[in-house]
Amino acid sequence: MGSTCRGAAEFVEKEHYWVVAYDSPSNKRRARIAQLLEGYGQRVQWSVFECRLRRDEVQGLLRRLQRLIHHEEDSLRLWPIPDRSWGRLVHMGRAVPVAEWTDKVV
Repeated sequence: MGSTCRGAAEFVEKEHYWVVAYDSPSNKRRARIAQLLEGYGQRVQWSVFECRLRRDEVQGLLRRLQRLIHHEEDSLRLWPIPDRSWGRLVHMGRAVPVAEWTDKVV
């Protein structure tokens, strides 16, 4: 039973890659969403972020985003990316600086 608890804790603490994309007709909301996401990951396009998050961080981010967006006007998508797929990422064009994943949201 003790090993099951340790396994569950390790799963919750394991970080996974996420791609977050958003759009809003409101400049103010777009800026607020971007500001929030800057605390969780790295901007790679105007409205696209790459994040490396633990499960509890994803849940906290979703709660905060729920309060920010207008569900009738805004669009927000989050895609989990398996580690094995992340290693096969294809990037073309201007280089984006490599993220330092050691920073945590406070």
